[in-house]
Amino acid sequence: MTARKFKPGSLISNFLGLIGFSVAAGLLVAATITPGLAVTAAATTSGLDLFSALPAYATINQQVERNVIYGKKDGKNVEIARFFNQNRQAVELKQVSEHAQNAAIAAEDRRYYTHSGVDTQSLARAVLSQLGLGGDSGGSTLTMQLVRQQVIMDAFLRGDQETIDEQQSEDYNRKLREIKLAIGLEREYTKNEILLAYLNIANFGGTVYGIQAASQEIFGIPAKDLNPAQAASLMATVKEPSTISLLNPDNFEANEDRRNWILSQMLAEDYITQDEYDEYSAIPVDDEYVNYSPSPSGCIAGYESARYFCDYVQHVLKQDQVYGQHIFGTSSEANLQALDQGGYKIYTSIDLELNDQVTEDLREVVPQDETRWQSGGAVSMLEVGTGRILAMAQNKEYDNREDAPNTGTGINFNTTYPYGGSTGFQPGSTYKIFTLAEWIASGHSVNESVDASNKPRMITVNGQPYGESYDVLNYNRDMNYGNQTATQIMVKSLNTGTIEMASRLDLVDIQATASAMGIKPAADPGGDLELVPSALIGGSQGIAPLSMAEAIQTVANDGVHCDPMAIDKIKDREGNEIPVPPQNCERAIESKTATAMQHVLQQVTAGNSENNPNVAEPIISKTGTAENSEQLWIIGASPKVATAVWTGNIQGNQVLIDLWNNPQRVFRPAMQAAVSLYPGGEFKEADAETLLGDASPLEDVTGMKVNDAKKELEDAGYENVSIGDEVEGSNPKGTVEYTAPGQGTPVSKQTPITIYPSDGSKTDEDDDEAESDGSVWPDIVGMQYSEAQSAIDGAGFSRANIQITWYPGNEGQRCQVLAQNPAAGSSASPGDPISVVLGGNSDGTAASC
Repeated sequence: MTARKFKPGSLISNFLGLIGFSVAAGLLVAATITPGLAVTAAATTSGLDLFSALPAYATINQQVERNVIYGKKDGKNVEIARFFNQNRQAVELKQVSEHAQNAAIAAEDRRYYTHSGVDTQSLARAVLSQLGLGGDSGGSTLTMQLVRQQVIMDAFLRGDQETIDEQQSEDYNRKLREIKLAIGLEREYTKNEILLAYLNIANFGGTVYGIQAASQEIFGIPAKDLNPAQAASLMATVKEPSTISLLNPDNFEANEDRRNWILSQMLAEDYITQDEYDEYSAIPVDDEYVNYSPSPSGCIAGYESARYFCDYVQHVLKQDQVYGQHIFGTSSEANLQALDQGGYKIYTSIDLELNDQVTEDLREVVPQDETRWQSGGAVSMLEVGTGRILAMAQNKEYDNREDAPNTGTGINFNTTYPYGGSTGFQPGSTYKIFTLAEWIASGHSVNESVDASNKPRMITVNGQPYGESYDVLNYNRDMNYGNQTATQIMVKSLNTGTIEMASRLDLVDIQATASAMGIKPAADPGGDLELVPSALIGGSQGIAPLSMAEAIQTVANDGVHCDPMAIDKIKDREGNEIPVPPQNCERAIESKTATAMQHVLQQVTAGNSENNPNVAEPIISKTGTAENSEQLWIIGASPKVATAVWTGNIQGNQVLIDLWNNPQRVFRPAMQAAVSLYPGGEFKEADAETLLGDASPLEDVTGMKVNDAKKELEDAGYENVSIGDEVEGSNPKGTVEYTAPGQGTPVSKQTPITIYPSDGSKTDEDDDEAESDGSVWPDIVGMQYSEAQSAIDGAGFSRANIQITWYPGNEGQRCQVLAQNPAAGSSASPGDPISVVLGGNSDGTAASC
């Protein structure tokens, strides 16, 4: 190798510079022998003027190391990824083969143990070499090389390219600074400490730094097991990594030449015997000589199913704060510098067993290679009560390269844009739970009947009407639903009913509730949720699955919202714990509101078999479909684990109606696995007063004159009382036969109430009234007509005496008993008639029951 020369110039200036350099270097060396010797200003050259600003000695700083991220599997910590700018594992000297230590000294500094940081003989040869009066010689001791590498490393961490370039050049001032720092280093540290620091900092090609990483990556063994040939080959590399490193097969010949020269120096220093030299120098440097074991770097090379979670963790490490400052530093710059310095072990919340299964199920249901459209899917699962992220699955392979194939992407669909995510996806009807939350919090009953028919409704924003009235249809657009309870509206996921509920609230309050429960715009998590009517049914902003998991976790957690937690613990290279972002749980909605929501959303699960994982624990759930079925969702939770599943279009607007149940196909096995791994728990019993809300049982006006009954109900505050068509009745003509909703049904003042007059056709004034024999009417409201007939027969009455009034119903109401008169529990004789309101066709005609 040809030694690099100092900066060129005229022959005279180079000569004068070298003379000044020699004098200054001589004075510095003399100072190590005679400490009292002062370097006077008169004796300095312009280069020596810099000495007054230099530290008296250098320090061995912590060297850049890899960071390692761990997950949990079967209760044990499992490495899921490592990331680094320099692949290095700092080791102790006892973990390094003596052959490697000896090879470093033989190759770089044969008089290492006899000088004080500067080798005067080598330095003299270097001066003569620069004057063209001797062979090639750089003159740098092992200690001086350590100083230089450390300055470069520190500059790299600071992003100081100017200093790096300066250290890569040769000039006298840099060399003088290097000499002084080396001398200071030798005064502060032992020879073994300096040798170890050198072995740990040296570059062995590419991003491989330090003897341990080099030994593992190139030979597949730890540094303590290196034989003389392997040790000499590695130390050959540090001279010129780009041309001698064994990472490149083109360098094999050059490495063998330099290796054998180092072996000869080891022989000359009696580090090896002649037989050992003959044996090891005869080994060819070829493909059989090396045993590549590349160290994976970054999330793309990490644990397969956890790569998106790994990416999320890296964003948390760079962005999140603890007690007002970044995790590793007081500023973002200091935080990133500390991460680059590395050496951290990051222990995370991910449950790899759960994540593996959910990822497998998701990729089976939502293929990553779908070519007809950009098909996406994501699952976020949180531990209820802590917010710890247990699973973060995605249908695509993690691939953050610009030329990633269609099967991969670097975008994490689960999270928000600043954390490596997308701009989110419209959540559809899953968003209705926030109207339900505000409905309950405002005092309304979950059993209160509201008008879910097709008609425009006015939405209020900050107490003021929002533009024109909002007209929305349900999925089955031609179906005109009638009165429905809030619970039925959630079970059937009625847009019309949700908007009717929202019309009695304020959109600002609904969105504030959503925000408190964890909802934020995926594109801008710090921004506001939109105050537009379409937001009520999830048709405005894109939301991330992780946010929807936060929201349903809030319901399952008795109304307490917990921020997602990805990191359980961090340890630095010395084993000290670093404070991590603390658990942040705050009450978002009242407990009684949350338990009432649990009551309703358990009925949603029971009423939608596709949602139900059929496990021992209770499950709450809500599905969602965005406009034209472009995005499909389900959110749900057991008392221990909350889950959000999204499948849909990444780009474009492919209609996915044929795949409407894809989220449920992922949700059911995901919750089965979650309950298996995190069993137990119950939801609290819902508060009876909260369930009733401001509704009250409808009073009995049966038998009253119709107009008197209407006035009495209106005087009681009911705002929407109407009179229907006459029905066959056992009460006198012109009196009330029954009402819909029926007597005793929880209703609010806004609930539409229809009075049905009797035509008197069933009265028989000539017959004596039969006395009751102790029989009572069964409760048949909610039953299918065939079930109601059987119940009436079983109670000792005759189904032949059932009088039917048909009500314009929806698909779910057809042939269902919506009201009965007399009420359940009323005394009667076996031959008495009973009037029922049955759900008919949407136009009010009789259905085929």
